[in-house]
Amino acid sequence: MNSVRKIMPLCSKQVFTGKRFNSNSNDLTKEENKILYEKLLDKSYSSEKQTEASSFAKWVTPHYKFGPSRIMNYDWSIKNIYSWYKSKRVEFHKYNQRYVPERVKSLGSDIAVAHFIVYRGGAIRFRGQDNFIRWTNKKEEYFVNLPQMYDPNYFVEAIDASSLMFYYQGIENFKNLFKLKWLNLSNNPVLDNWCLDYIGHAIPTLEYLDISNCHQITAAGIAGLQKLTHLKILVINSNNIEIQMACFALEDIIPGLFVLIQDNNDVKLETKKENLNANEV
Repeated sequence: MNSVRKIMPLCSKQVFTGKRFNSNSNDLTKEENKILYEKLLDKSYSSEKQTEASSFAKWVTPHYKFGPSRIMNYDWSIKNIYSWYKSKRVEFHKYNQRYVPERVKSLGSDIAVAHFIVYRGGAIRFRGQDNFIRWTNKKEEYFVNLPQMYDPNYFVEAIDASSLMFYYQGIENFKNLFKLKWLNLSNNPVLDNWCLDYIGHAIPTLEYLDISNCHQITAAGIAGLQKLTHLKILVINSNNIEIQMACFALEDIIPGLFVLIQDNNDVKLETKKENLNANEV
């Protein structure tokens, strides 16, 4: 056998000189079987280890052979982190202001929107009452003189949501308020044309609307208010000629409407606006 091994040529696929890979293990000595087993075991282990390392590298880095780590591909600057935080905060506010059907089913539309507004720092007034209900001491637990269950005798007549940041999701809570006549949404930095369009068809009984200092509103949003056929007073401030022309056109469409276009530097109009209160409607 040894003489035959010396005569047979060497092959790249041979593990031992003179023997092929698929040779019967009985032809090998005990020492050769041990070497063959160690080689096969080492090859299998190396293959599994390489596969695991490759999978981990692909998970950590998008281009693990050429590029840096995935975590280093993000922009970790203060500006980008603040932008991410701001977007998440907007998502939270939109979710927090969403219309909750379960709340309306248990309290009714009027009492539900009353709690919604007062809890967030606004004020409401029921029909037949003279004073607004407001949560004054926010350091204490939320407790105001509002009904805690459905009462068909309560109707919201006026809402003061000035200086509150209500998104479209928050404006959706104003639907089915059939006695609402007075609404103040001034100083809202996120109030846009979509909100005005929703108000136009959701609150047809509205008589007073204040949307001053809402800089997201354009002439298209003013045109959406033409559905408010009972509107008597509209307060807005803008130096934009398109918005002013839209207000003039709105006065022609809605009979009896008075649009108070407040200039940013006009003190007289500011005084006149302050004299307009909820009791005049």
